[in-house]
Amino acid sequence: MVKLQILLRQPWRTSEGIERVRDLLGTMGMKPTSSGRTTLSAEIAEDSFEQLFHVPVTKLDSRPPGGRDFGRSGGGVSDDLIVPEPLGEYVESITVASPYLRL
Repeated sequence: MVKLQILLRQPWRTSEGIERVRDLLGTMGMKPTSSGRTTLSAEIAEDSFEQLFHVPVTKLDSRPPGGRDFGRSGGGVSDDLIVPEPLGEYVESITVASPYLRL
């Protein structure tokens, strides 16, 4: 699964906007996982991601602890993503959630 971060446009940073985007994400093969005041998080299967965004995702393996940190989670990275048309009115940007360093 590819983890996504979705930034809403200013006028839709409301509970109504979040619900509209949640509904649209579901119809596009994305599974909403959480939300805040201005963003939503979602997951999408790798093959669905590539069909929807027309770019590949590069998988990064997790890294065990080393001398300078406690390791890195696994995940994915991709080129810039274009917001699909059904979301254009509501969403400012969509990005692949970056793996994080364990501190």
